[in-house]
Amino acid sequence: MKLAIHILLAYLVLTLLFTGALVAAFAIPGAAVKDNLQQSVQQVTDDGKMFTAQVGPVEPFKVGTFSDCLILGIAYCSDADPPLHAAMSDKFLILDGSPEDAALQMVEHPENPLLQPVIYSRYWHGNQIIIKPLLYLTTMHGIRAINCVLLAVLLLLLLAVMWRRVGHADALIVTLCLAAVIVPSVPMSLNYVPTFYIALLASLAILCWKAVTANWNRAVILFFVNGALTTYFDLLTTPMVALAVPLTVYMLYKKPDNAWRTVIMLSLAWLAGYALLWATKWVLAALITGHAAIEDAMGAVTQRTVGYDEQDYMMWCLKATTAILTAVVLIITTVIALFGKSWQTLRRNSWMLLVAMASFVWTFVLLEHTWRHPHFTWRTYVVLAIGVMLFLWHTLDLKHPLALFNKTKITSKEPSL
Repeated sequence: MKLAIHILLAYLVLTLLFTGALVAAFAIPGAAVKDNLQQSVQQVTDDGKMFTAQVGPVEPFKVGTFSDCLILGIAYCSDADPPLHAAMSDKFLILDGSPEDAALQMVEHPENPLLQPVIYSRYWHGNQIIIKPLLYLTTMHGIRAINCVLLAVLLLLLLAVMWRRVGHADALIVTLCLAAVIVPSVPMSLNYVPTFYIALLASLAILCWKAVTANWNRAVILFFVNGALTTYFDLLTTPMVALAVPLTVYMLYKKPDNAWRTVIMLSLAWLAGYALLWATKWVLAALITGHAAIEDAMGAVTQRTVGYDEQDYMMWCLKATTAILTAVVLIITTVIALFGKSWQTLRRNSWMLLVAMASFVWTFVLLEHTWRHPHFTWRTYVVLAIGVMLFLWHTLDLKHPLALFNKTKITSKEPSL
């Protein structure tokens, strides 16, 4: 009962803070950011030609020009209505279905009658509380430089703190996997960075601020707030990163006895914060703007999960995801059978594979979305890489093949670097 009351209070406080912060951001006059915003639009569209190396059907380092122009478009339209109404409707300009073309037009020919404002109210768009003040000070190039510095500092801090409090190998695995997907394009895109900031800051809070995980109730609240912040800032890019990285750090640091129960309960707390605060935005947008925000959101949910009249495509997505999952399971099973230390070690560290599978859970739920936007959704699989690499590091003994099936007891020290 006490935990339920705390969650309810956290929900109410977050709803007020989220709404108030957005209203404040949308109250910043457009004239104050106009010059930097116009330069930013030009920079985004020009730089969109960079980082386009292709790997199969995926452009893994592609800058998110579409989403960044959309986000800048919201900033451009933010004072078209009173702040509360604007914060709930989140209008941006579109031209022939393209926010990129609209962004260029709003700079070069803002009076173009073909520029149509579109309501995008199903997300909180909390990124505006950071982006609009920054646009008052700098352009997109400045924001990218800030992202590069801050992400590098946070990664190094996480490495240093995990090195001391969790272990050298674990620290290297987690931070190197994150660095591999962050470099080079994550700092370059407004839409890519939020989940990585949340993941890094939450992980550091767990390791450095003992009060937030001093007891079970506080840990649950922490992950509830994490989920809420993810839905506030993220546009459905890589939300599993914001959950799985802090969850992995928590498990490595706290080493709870009932590992599977802990992973499942904290994941459910995160999901509750994510879903509850997201649904709250739909309700607030519908009540304040009169727009059919709930119907719009539910239509998008249907599209992103099961698709609209795309059964052949959806079947291909399902088969592709199943094939990847099957290959991963077979490889892991084979390696474990050959080099696993002991059944006890496998059971003790099996929670790592549970966390790793979050990548596939998310993929199966948002099947259409994942395969429609592989140029950024591929980063979700950093969760798989971290979980599997940690599990193999803690459970394999390359010096004693087939130890799992050897009746003679073999003892070996935990690997270390």
